[in-house]
Amino acid sequence: MQNKDPFSNLEHAEAFLDSFKMGAERLKERDQELTERYVKNMTVFSQVMPHIYEELQGYVPKKRFIYMEESGDLNIFREDIGFPLFSTDPRTQAQEKIHHALSHPTKTLLNLERSTNNDSRHVFYSNKILDEIENQSEGLKEQKEWPQFVGAAIVFGLEFGYQLELLLQQREIKHLYLYESDLDFFHYSLFATDWENILDTFNKDGRTVHFFLGIQPDEFTDTYLVQLQENGYFLAPETYLYMGYSSPENNKVFDYFKKHYARQVMGWGFFDDALIGIAQGLRSLPKTKVAHFQGRDVLPKWVTNVPVFILGNGPSLDQGVELIKEIRDQVLLISCGSTINTLSKLGITPDIHVDIERMKQTVDKFLFLDKEYLKGIWGLSVNVMHPEYFDYFDRSGMGMKPGEAITSLILSHARANGDDKNYVQLNYCNPIVANLALSYVHLFGFNNVYFMGVDNGFKDKGTHHSVHSGYYKDGKETGFQTFQEAKLVEREGNFGGKIYATGIMDTSRVQLESLIRSLNKRRNFESFNLSDGAKIEGVTPLSIDDVLITDPVIEQQRVIDLLEEAFFTESPEAVLHQTPDQLLSVVDFQKISRTLQQGWDESIKTREDVCNLLWSYHREIYFLRGSVYRHIHDLLIGSFTYSAFLIVQFLFKFEDEAETVARARHLFTPWCEFLDEMPSMLQQASEYVDQGNDHLITFYNG
Repeated sequence: MQNKDPFSNLEHAEAFLDSFKMGAERLKERDQELTERYVKNMTVFSQVMPHIYEELQGYVPKKRFIYMEESGDLNIFREDIGFPLFSTDPRTQAQEKIHHALSHPTKTLLNLERSTNNDSRHVFYSNKILDEIENQSEGLKEQKEWPQFVGAAIVFGLEFGYQLELLLQQREIKHLYLYESDLDFFHYSLFATDWENILDTFNKDGRTVHFFLGIQPDEFTDTYLVQLQENGYFLAPETYLYMGYSSPENNKVFDYFKKHYARQVMGWGFFDDALIGIAQGLRSLPKTKVAHFQGRDVLPKWVTNVPVFILGNGPSLDQGVELIKEIRDQVLLISCGSTINTLSKLGITPDIHVDIERMKQTVDKFLFLDKEYLKGIWGLSVNVMHPEYFDYFDRSGMGMKPGEAITSLILSHARANGDDKNYVQLNYCNPIVANLALSYVHLFGFNNVYFMGVDNGFKDKGTHHSVHSGYYKDGKETGFQTFQEAKLVEREGNFGGKIYATGIMDTSRVQLESLIRSLNKRRNFESFNLSDGAKIEGVTPLSIDDVLITDPVIEQQRVIDLLEEAFFTESPEAVLHQTPDQLLSVVDFQKISRTLQQGWDESIKTREDVCNLLWSYHREIYFLRGSVYRHIHDLLIGSFTYSAFLIVQFLFKFEDEAETVARARHLFTPWCEFLDEMPSMLQQASEYVDQGNDHLITFYNG
């Protein structure tokens, strides 16, 4: 919200100096009043948010040119930009900015559309809700401004709190997120703003306020996501955004937030998917080994220094084929998903193959491969994978996929029976196979990683995979998959220019970047992106012509022997010897599903009432995370999030609050119908192994 009229000449500078001197005098005159407000605010924070009190206690600001305007408001001269933060009347300026923002709202957005050719019950009931939205929207006038009550809002840049005070005087907010990278400004807000009143506003059941102070722009999204998970992802795509003032930090955090938005609105999962994961995980356990962690010292150093190539099936894979053949004996090759069929055609055999998609279509691609070709390849996956996957490899392994009901079942029953092995949950392994490959790289502790064909996008819609892949035949698409009608986003290319990506490709890139940030904290870790695709932040772009592998020839099977010995163990006996009924707690699930249908009655009249009710359902599910019923949380949370979001989106779309709330009740009915059906589905969980279809066999040129 900075003043836009810099003092560009000597005359203006002298005028400001006189103004500053008078402002400094006013500051001295009001010293006791300001000090009392500071002490009062610090006392409040010490009682309500002691972590903030401890961070600010004894804090010495770097920006010292603080003064008081004639209006009685504080202002500060910013040396970094050469002019004051505010105009000569900060609160009036704040009021104008708030007025403009409320009448021209900026908010997050997600459009969920009807799904076809999907017979899951989740999709069936989601489509019913979408049908109701279409019916109930008739005749309603759309909301143009911030409504009086909003479910969630993020303020980027607090300055001295003037805008926040005015915002809260004019609007009610359920969940408020406050970002301020500059602790100097927050420190001065303790003299300028009545924080006790603000905190009292959120000291109500269901209201929350969250401070993100002094953190870097690229750290905000990660910390925000932790809080968002607790408050409920269903409000993430219906969150109002407010920029307090312009600065490099605020602009960067806002851009980073937008770029990584997919992490908030994708990967929620859904009930049928969780059942498939349970059925397939239970059938896969006897067939394979399970990843566990015994520490970083279990491997010889030379193993972790072996160069590792993660091979994706993007169009730029074709540019690196000769390099792969040239350095084959010096590196470890990990093929991702359909890349294995492409490599087979090119006469290249990977050392490790990874897959993550749980559908039978994932394993059908192996039907095109010679059994001899698969011998010696180590097949790695996760515990939701189709059980036939593990039949194709002489040796295999799986890690736990976070957020899955099967993972919670395995871990809770293993612990309950005294099994204290550190079974591994492969963080950031979603949504596609390159993410899983990097998760295994993280687990194994490899230090030298190269991405090839991991394009996360394409330059034109007709060239979306390697020309040697099963997506093409004689240079034309086979009909297996096309992106001609896909909705694409534009992203920066690894070597400049623009790349176009689908939502899932973009989410994959974001997830890769998140894990890379963690890996880059390792002392000896280096990664290089050879792909002519999307730029992966934190990974060094490197032309294929500039790759120089000077490492000695390695014995790949010896490396795999050591990895398997160090990181994999037999499946937990406690789970193998129990029936699905013993594991799943169906009776308790029924009780919870009934609870989630109660409460929407004639007392629900406002948007706040609906948000509070949905939040209470979310909390009912969320608190299961810390109990023996964690798997019930994992079963319910995805489908609940989708349904609750659709209700919230409808709720805030229209101007007439009373009528909108009354009509929103019709959207809640399909969700209750789904809850009624879920227990019978859970009783049949062991039968939910995906049966697949003939689409890949018919159209894939494997």
